[in-house]
Amino acid sequence: MRLLTALLSCAMALFGCDTRPATTSITRVVEHGTETLFSKTTLVDGIASFECFASTSGGCHYRIYEASCPVAAAGDAGTQCEQRLVDRFDLAVGRRHEVHGLPHGFRHCVATGPEAPCMV
Repeated sequence: MRLLTALLSCAMALFGCDTRPATTSITRVVEHGTETLFSKTTLVDGIASFECFASTSGGCHYRIYEASCPVAAAGDAGTQCEQRLVDRFDLAVGRRHEVHGLPHGFRHCVATGPEAPCMV
């Protein structure tokens, strides 16, 4: 049985199957038929990798933050979450950046410029 499991694992690796749990987020903004922003973020084994594929400004501007939300009373939709900026960085189109040690449940957003509205 161990031999069969080992062979199956090797076969899956050959075909690009990865058994590690991962979360991927794609941000793509198209305005008037033109792509203005295209970014991908992947979280695997506690390492977040950020990739900038396209941006009208020539770069993607990332903000990583931690949100803490108080437990809302039943039916209270007006509860506000507090956000604490953890990191901020810029990537040129075609570049990739890895970040280690982010808090569990971190959030991020990306924009075409440092002061542009962030897309989540």
